[in-house]
Amino acid sequence: MKSILFVLTLLLLSALQASAANTTQTDGTGPASIAELYSDIESFDVTLYSIQPEENLTLEVSLVRPNGNEKVIAVQEFLTGSLPADTRVTKVGFWDVRNPERGAYTLRARLMEQGQVLSESKYDFVYGSYSASRLHVDDLVPNSEGIAIVLSPDQASLFDIEYMLVNGHDVIYETKTEKASLTSVPETFSASWGSLLENNKEYTGRVKFHVYSPGQGFIALTERFTARDDAEITDIYEDETGASATVLGRSQVPFEGNLVFSVYKVQDTSGKGSSMFVESVRERVPVLLTDDDETVEVAWKERLTEGVYRLEIELIGNDGDVIERKETIIESDLSPINESETGPDTGNKTSDEDDGNGITGASIIAGTAGLAMVFAFFKRRH
Repeated sequence: MKSILFVLTLLLLSALQASAANTTQTDGTGPASIAELYSDIESFDVTLYSIQPEENLTLEVSLVRPNGNEKVIAVQEFLTGSLPADTRVTKVGFWDVRNPERGAYTLRARLMEQGQVLSESKYDFVYGSYSASRLHVDDLVPNSEGIAIVLSPDQASLFDIEYMLVNGHDVIYETKTEKASLTSVPETFSASWGSLLENNKEYTGRVKFHVYSPGQGFIALTERFTARDDAEITDIYEDETGASATVLGRSQVPFEGNLVFSVYKVQDTSGKGSSMFVESVRERVPVLLTDDDETVEVAWKERLTEGVYRLEIELIGNDGDVIERKETIIESDLSPINESETGPDTGNKTSDEDDGNGITGASIIAGTAGLAMVFAFFKRRH
């Protein structure tokens, strides 16, 4: 009888533990949970946190009108991918609500594993309210380097800015400026991407403001852009022996382009005449990212003789497109005669070279002068 009671007690305790575990997970205190939510009528973000690594949990988000009979406006469901342990991971999504009505809305989010709810939460907001914000966004420009935004204040404000680089639902780079301020005039705030981008791929730049007063409000804006490799020529050097160009990276897409140096001899310096092609040199540019610079040098096959030359330098991008073209002039005063005189030793003899007997003309003159000095010395002695 005692053994039966013991078994029943164990079963009851197991059932209570299982019930407590389900409640804990639903309340968001399990291994993975929803830590933070935000939504407006255009987009949303959900921040997840897990105390242990998780793979491909399911996140379900719904946009709901709670007034009267509850109406589901939109639903999205997607996999979370990898969730590292003890790391906050933010997922972003976008609503496509046509002709939205003014009023109250609710974002509902559920984090699930194989249909079981691990955590759920909601966020309420109002669309089209007449409450004025202290900040106004005048312009938002994301590109391959980073993101910039122009803000103007209605009154002095203190706020945080989150900058996000979004690929699909994933925030692949995020940085934050805390306690920024505006007093009376518009200002530009910006951040550079700290992540490599893929050429010709579309990304989304997102900014989210936390305005401290009144009411701890939030403002979020997004803008899409296509990443491109980019660079510019910042400095040029040229003469009759060769040329160089310094290239500055202007993108987080790795620049793997080339420089092409082309020389043309100018037939008529008035600018109306034609130019005769001399030579062209193509040289690879070392891989560049934003604010990296490298100098590329080339040498002509032969030194440019006397005359005026046009130097054309083309910066070629990853796709073979011409990103930038610059032209300058090379003026050489090196005549063909001077070139031969300063050219390399060809083995031809000069008047001071060996006469074939191993004694040079200069040696004979020096020897004769030495003998004359000796005879003069002895003559004075006698």
